[in-house]
Amino acid sequence: MNSKQLTFFLKTAELNSIAAAARALDVAQPSISLQLENLEHELGTNLFDRSFRGVVLTQSGQIFLAHAESIMRQMEQAKCDVHQFEHEPSGVLSIGMTQPIGNIISVPLLALVEQRYPKITLDLHAGLSYNLSNQLQSGEIDIAISSPDGSDISQIRQIKLFREKLFLAVGCDPKVASYKKLSGAKTITFSELAHHEVIVTGPRDSLGYVLSQYEEKTGIKLPHKPAFGQLMTTLRYVVDGHGVLLSPTSAFYHLQQANQMQAIEIVEPTLWRDVCVSTAAD
Repeated sequence: MNSKQLTFFLKTAELNSIAAAARALDVAQPSISLQLENLEHELGTNLFDRSFRGVVLTQSGQIFLAHAESIMRQMEQAKCDVHQFEHEPSGVLSIGMTQPIGNIISVPLLALVEQRYPKITLDLHAGLSYNLSNQLQSGEIDIAISSPDGSDISQIRQIKLFREKLFLAVGCDPKVASYKKLSGAKTITFSELAHHEVIVTGPRDSLGYVLSQYEEKTGIKLPHKPAFGQLMTTLRYVVDGHGVLLSPTSAFYHLQQANQMQAIEIVEPTLWRDVCVSTAAD
C-alpha cells in the first residue's frame, strides 16, 4: 500500500469512475486500474463494484474510505510539520557550558536565538567539563561547549571551535606578600609559577587536566589549591587578594575591565586549551 494507490482510490471513489479519475489526475486509465487491483489484492477484498455505468464502493470499500482519508490527512500533516520545522525550528534546546565559556557567550547566544529562532527555547546549564560529558551521554543536555578533560569520548562527537590561552589571574589589591610581588607583572614563567599556590579545578575537570599535561611535559609540579565550586566564589576570593587563579580571561574579563583583577600571561611554555562543541554520538 502506498500514497499513489490511496490517491487513485480516493479520486475514483469521489467520481465513481476510473475514467473520470484518470482525467482528473492526468494519469492513464490502465495505470489507475492496475493500482486499484493491486490494492484490492493486498487487502484481500473488492473495494468497488464495477459496471458499464462506472464504479460504486462496496461495503468494504466504504470502511476503507475512512481509513484512506485519515492516512492521507496524516501524511499531509507530517509533510507540513517537517516543512515548518525545517523553516522555523521549535522546541527546547538544552546546552551545557563550562562557567568561563558561559560567561562570554550565554547572553549573545540567547539574544541571537530569540531573534532568529523565536520558537526555540534555550535551557542553559553551567558546570565542570566532566559533569557536562556525563549529562551529554545521559541525554540531560543536547549540546556541550567545553574542553577536553581526558575522559572517554567514544560516545561523543566533538568539533573544535577555538583555542584559548590560560593566564594567572591576580587581584589588584593582593593581601599576601608573595602575590604583591606579582602586581603589575605582564608575564610569568611556568617555573616561576611553581613558587605560588595556584587555584585550579581538580584533575577530572579540563583545567586541572590541562595543567597536569603541562606539568608532565615540563617536569615542574605546581602547588595546587582547589577551586571553591562556584566560579563567582573563587573570583571573589582572588579579587579580595587571598589567592591567584589559573584561568582563561573569559572567566574574569569583566573584573579586568573594572580594574579589580589583572591577567598575567604564562610563558615558557604558553598554556593553551581547546574549546569544543560536543554532541552525543548516534
